[in-house]
Amino acid sequence: MTETTFEKKKTGTEYAVRLLGFLCPLIYFASYLTRKDYSIVMDAVISAEGITEKAAGLVETMGVISYCVGQIVSGILGDRFKPQKLIMCGLSVTVLCNIAMPFAPADFRGAIWFVNGFAQSMLWPPLVRIMASVMDKKKYNTVAANVNAAGITGTIFIYITSSLIWLKLFNSWKYTFFTSALITAAILVCWIFGFSRIDKGVVSNFDNKKKDGETKAKGKLTPKLLLGSGFVFIALAIIAQGALRDGITDWVPTLLRNTFEIPSNYAILYAVAIPILGVISMKLVGFASNKWVKEELNGSIVIFVFAAALCGGLWMIYKNNRYLTVIIAALIVGCMHAVNFFLVCVVPAKFEKYGIVATMSGIINSLTYIGTSVAVAGFPSLIKDGDWGSCIFVWAVISVIGAVLCLAAVKNWKKFKE
Repeated sequence: MTETTFEKKKTGTEYAVRLLGFLCPLIYFASYLTRKDYSIVMDAVISAEGITEKAAGLVETMGVISYCVGQIVSGILGDRFKPQKLIMCGLSVTVLCNIAMPFAPADFRGAIWFVNGFAQSMLWPPLVRIMASVMDKKKYNTVAANVNAAGITGTIFIYITSSLIWLKLFNSWKYTFFTSALITAAILVCWIFGFSRIDKGVVSNFDNKKKDGETKAKGKLTPKLLLGSGFVFIALAIIAQGALRDGITDWVPTLLRNTFEIPSNYAILYAVAIPILGVISMKLVGFASNKWVKEELNGSIVIFVFAAALCGGLWMIYKNNRYLTVIIAALIVGCMHAVNFFLVCVVPAKFEKYGIVATMSGIINSLTYIGTSVAVAGFPSLIKDGDWGSCIFVWAVISVIGAVLCLAAVKNWKKFKE
């Protein structure tokens, strides 16, 4: 088999790889600041403005839908245009959207968050293309894990600043958006300045199609490729993990407030355990992927099964103890972050030999947020008079389905990688 860029031991200068290893996580930190801030303060918005859970969730759903569609568009563009400029454009627009949110009437927030979702979609596919083009497999796994951990760290930052500063001291959710916008604007400057210091020869790795013709005839996504690789089953498993990861994360503060009758700022503060365990899970899975776990689907199967068991435990105890409820919910979400690493970070890099890394990354990430949109909008309908039992039971079922789907794809995926 022809050696691809992703399989080579050295594809970029050591300086460029180290610099990108710093800049790429920084971008995803900014991405989560400006994308997750609304979902984190959503319960506070509900309390402050007296709107329903469904009305508040609709704003988040608008952003998720736009993000899903935009991932595919940005993925295709990311394989054809300079990815660093797509990232610069996406960050610029998301800064403006976050500044606008506090000033917008409630009826217009959905439209603003729809634009923000598309701007956010311009970040992940180009990042994956850049990393896969200049990094060897081991470095890619490490940096990809760091990128995801940085994103979750951004979520932690918003949880803490919102609950302990803006909501507790100022009783306002609006300052959260200003904080996100200001930090992201600073990171945008770092991105522009950082790229000016990368050698042009290294940048050309991902600025242009292959010049030697080794993959020029490829670069096309075909039904045969998707079916033969078992990707259809993987795609459905990605939707399942997206529903669990973001659906549980977004609604746990409301679960705590409904079940234990605690204020919104305390519910948000308790829920910070979810992204903290997410960071730990990403660091662990990044290390494990380089040391022990050689098959990403097998790793996903084990984690899905463990998550199903945790959901069963949560279903039995969630009314009894708020701390155990948060810890178990955090462990479930941490499991989904690990599955996300295998299916959303590792899987698209395997398509580098076909010249469609950004395209597949966009498609795969959009699938994650199809699951998210269904979960954010659908989970509240499972709540009966404040009882979350049916909803948690569905979480367990989704986990089992995810494991079965990964198992169904194992044979074809292994052949595809050979």
